[in-house]
Amino acid sequence: MRRRAKRFTAAWAAAALLCAAGLNAQSGVHAASPEVSGEALAHAAESGTRIIVSAVNVRDSLVAQYGSPVIDGEIDPVWDKARIVEARHASGDTRASAAFRALWDDHALYILAEVKDGSLSMESPLPYEQDSVEIFLDENRDKTKEFGVDDLQFRVNFANVQTIDKGDGSRFYTATRLTDDGYIVEARISLKNKPDNGTVSGIELQVNDAEGAGRIGTLNVFDPTGGAWDDTGLFGEIFFTGKKRGDKSGLNPYDLLNLMKRALSIDYSLYKNPGVVKDAILQVAAANLLGSADVTQEQIDEQYAMLAEAIDALEMTEEAANEKYFTPLPVEYLALSGKPGSIERLSYRTANPDGGMDTKYVNVYLPHGYDASDKNTRYNVLYLMHGMGENENLLFGGPGENRSLKKILDNMMANGDIEPLIVVTPTFYGGKGDIAVFHEELLQDIIPLVETKYNTYAKSASLQDLKASRAHRAFGGFSMGSATTWHIFAHCLDYIKYYMPLSGAGFGLGGSGDAAQTAEFLADVVRKSGYEPHEYYIFSAAGTQDFAYPGLHDQIEAMRQLSDVFPYSSDPAKGNLYFIAGEGGTHTWYWQNQFIYNILPDLFKGES
Repeated sequence: MRRRAKRFTAAWAAAALLCAAGLNAQSGVHAASPEVSGEALAHAAESGTRIIVSAVNVRDSLVAQYGSPVIDGEIDPVWDKARIVEARHASGDTRASAAFRALWDDHALYILAEVKDGSLSMESPLPYEQDSVEIFLDENRDKTKEFGVDDLQFRVNFANVQTIDKGDGSRFYTATRLTDDGYIVEARISLKNKPDNGTVSGIELQVNDAEGAGRIGTLNVFDPTGGAWDDTGLFGEIFFTGKKRGDKSGLNPYDLLNLMKRALSIDYSLYKNPGVVKDAILQVAAANLLGSADVTQEQIDEQYAMLAEAIDALEMTEEAANEKYFTPLPVEYLALSGKPGSIERLSYRTANPDGGMDTKYVNVYLPHGYDASDKNTRYNVLYLMHGMGENENLLFGGPGENRSLKKILDNMMANGDIEPLIVVTPTFYGGKGDIAVFHEELLQDIIPLVETKYNTYAKSASLQDLKASRAHRAFGGFSMGSATTWHIFAHCLDYIKYYMPLSGAGFGLGGSGDAAQTAEFLADVVRKSGYEPHEYYIFSAAGTQDFAYPGLHDQIEAMRQLSDVFPYSSDPAKGNLYFIAGEGGTHTWYWQNQFIYNILPDLFKGES
């Protein structure tokens, strides 16, 4: 076993040689000037004319010059052609400073960040509260408030630990290095579309300055508001120029390196045939391509294809197949669907702690083709709760809006991934404002309002009819909404069959908050209810970089031990509980939407 581990290490070491090899860095335009138009820059680059231009032009754009650096934490000479731009907007008590440079080639954007900070920390469990650099990219420069299919938010801390808030992490390759007065980040982001002279994309660059276990401030290049994480319209612009006739991109070993990293992180005990990947890794090393001075991109691509094919050929053991594994959301599911649903807004009155009544609202997603007059077609209903500091408008917005979750639902239904259903977004704010008693408002006000107005399986709002239709009802939520979901499970098992707690444990249940006690409390609820394991389901998820992950994971593991009540399986026909771990996932709706995409096909299976 030790010999095999050494051989794996050797394979990875061979892959690392790519980073040390000279990768054909290209020359291009050396500088740029605010007085020169984009058209003039593009023409000058094509003709080989050298023009002086500053890094930020009059249109507030960062200028990226053509060139392919080696991403290894060292500043190659090719970076000399890229002018430096300082982070201009500081918040909080930061005493750090940061300078950025940008390059591009036919396949990728490259960012160099030089951060001066005398105190570095990664103590916080929240990735954005560690000393780190964030890159926001709006490749198509849509300037939409909400992140779309072409938008991303990547983060890497000074120790080269990556976290992905939005976007495909396989497109991100980084190297970091500590310096006497801070750290350096080199980052490569593969582009979806081939850029050219004159291409303009949206961008924001941010430095998080941490001290101890918290973030004390941020530095930004373009956005003075600190809201770029939620609004691509706040990004600045990056202008691509400097490619002359005959210029070619340097080699791209980074996709292969990322794939090898993935291969080396696989838990091979889960598979019947681990040798197919192990042999492929060794072939990559044995071919000596990675250390060769005359390696070609074609050879690298062949090795990538071989390794990817080997990974796809892995076959899980029966025990491993019992787990539920994360599947990334297809990016096209964030595009507008040709069969869109609609959003309606309903109001209701509910009791508050002072003996009065509050007016509250819910948003209701109705699937494409919903016909109020068609009483023969009935719909399952998912109630989906937001997190702390959010409200009922967070997920869908309101009537006429097309936020990410609505697009995902539209596309899943249009593609036949799930049956059409109704989705309702309530809020725990207002009313009694206590998640521990929100079940009262849900049963007395919200469910009767929704399920008597729309074509659902509830014959009436009576508790008897709500109980009779429980198999067609689900409740889920994110963060504090997840905590609400656990409380709903404890109080509404007679009325709701399916539960989807995301990134939040059962706070306040079971006394001390200990995972085992919470699990026992929930098991007692079930035992007293008299329901059999196939009569209730809990599908849960969290990202591994989410601060809520440890608590929720531990609670699920404790529940898993109570197999008489919570038999664990990815197959709803065999069990009623599973947990999805999103590798690198953080405490954001980007990840929750992906978890919802993974879980929705398992809700209401066989119920219609």
